[in-house]
Amino acid sequence: MNSVTALVLANLAVALGATVQTATGLGFAMVAAPLLALISLQLVPGPMLLINLILSLLMLGTERSSINRSELSILFPTIAAGTLIAAAILTSISTELFGVVFALLILISVVASLFTKPISLSSANLAAGGFLAGLMGTISGLSGPPMAVLYQHEDLQKTRPTLAVVFSFSYASSLIALTVTGQFDAELALDGLKLLPGLLLGYLLATKYRGLVSQTTGRVMMLSIAAFGSFILLLKWL
Repeated sequence: MNSVTALVLANLAVALGATVQTATGLGFAMVAAPLLALISLQLVPGPMLLINLILSLLMLGTERSSINRSELSILFPTIAAGTLIAAAILTSISTELFGVVFALLILISVVASLFTKPISLSSANLAAGGFLAGLMGTISGLSGPPMAVLYQHEDLQKTRPTLAVVFSFSYASSLIALTVTGQFDAELALDGLKLLPGLLLGYLLATKYRGLVSQTTGRVMMLSIAAFGSFILLLKWL
């Protein structure tokens, strides 16, 4: 990513995603992923996973007291399983097919977030959500949608710290898997670090004005941007 224009646009996309996720606990990848992919497929999933990991760690540092460890004990191993399978899949698909799969995953995520009824946080549902988070997170950088389906009707103040831990683990696992399979290296890591200004801008804005962004407003913003961006991306690669 050598173009100044591309770098500025990518940082704006990251700032928007970071604002939504810091305010609501979810949404960075669904907002930023399709926009970053339109700028350059090189920015997903690796560089975006790196910047999202940093954001999750920032969020974790402010709200540790409400972490639900019993849920984490189910989510962690299933996320790891999904991550391993996704890494194997990525080694066997072309760039063109990746672009199509990437866009379709986002659109499916939007539909699921809109029409899925509230579900209980049972062990089976947590395990399924964790597996899908690992699978989708490694392929597209989107660990959030399965977690959104699980937690979208739970209390925001209680779930945000747990989600920060889940995302930190998921993104770290995905980056390790991508590195081992040769799909993430120092050059891509540098591309991710170039997005730090946008990340910090979005994080600081949301931290300062968090009370002005309701969960409903953040959700509408997240799904609208995700649907539009992924639709344009799908047209680009079909």
